[in-house]
Parts: sequence; C-alpha cells; structure tokens
Amino acid sequence: MTHASVKTRRSLPQTFRPLLWSLRWKDVDIDKDKHDIIVNTINEGSLDQWRWLIKTYGKETIRDVLQKRIATEFHPESRNLAKIIFSLSRFRNARRSSH
Repeated sequence: MTHASVKTRRSLPQTFRPLLWSLRWKDVDIDKDKHDIIVNTINEGSLDQWRWLIKTYGKETIRDVLQKRIATEFHPESRNLAKIIFSLSRFRNARRSSH
C-alpha cells in the first residue's frame, strides 16, 4: 500500500486532539492537514504518535514536509531527534532582514 492513499487507510486517533488544538477537530483531514499534524506531532507528540506518523505518511513524506519548515518552528530536542530519525541534514533557516 502506498502512502499516497493515506485517507483511505485510517482516521486520526483521538490522542492527537490535544496536539491540534488550533484546528477544528471535526474538520481535521489527515491529508489536507498533514503539515500541521506532522509539525505539531514532531514538537509535542509521544513516541507512539511519531510511530503513527511514520506508519501513516512514511518517512519520505515526513522528511519532505520537515525540510520545508524553518528550524525555529521546532523545539531543539525535537528537531535533533527528527534529524536522526528522518535522515535530515538540516532544516531551513529564517531569512534575515536587511533593515
């Protein structure tokens, strides 16, 4: 089964609800909201939630999402663990203002 058919496999477990407090739970879609789900889980999720991410989206998809995010969006500990687990060389850096 490919990771492209995420929606047909399962819905988001209730244990993710506290991680996605900024979203309307009944409207959360694991495909459309995958960036928020991945970022919030990497930052605040348990090891079981990380396992769910990998099983649902696959390491490659998660790596692609994380590489597009700015490093400061993540807690240092979460960022370091994600670099190891998802084979990331680095995250994006915020652009510096010229002013």
